[in-house]
Amino acid sequence: MPPIELPGPLPRPTAGITARQGQIFMQSIRPDNSDPIPLRTDPPRMGTIMIRFAGLLAVAVVVLALIWSR
Repeated sequence: MPPIELPGPLPRPTAGITARQGQIFMQSIRPDNSDPIPLRTDPPRMGTIMIRFAGLLAVAVVVLALIWSR
């Protein structure tokens, strides 16, 4: 948990900012390449989720039946 900042006359600390004669200069961060940011893929549809669930349920029932039959 970060420490609590108490009010006072001192300015808050800043990260990556340099102040010179009243002007504020921020450090520029640039990526290594200019490739576009990839788009987020669509989540699986409900039918796909249900098929996966039914398949995993069938596998679990078969495994438990084999363990119980021994």
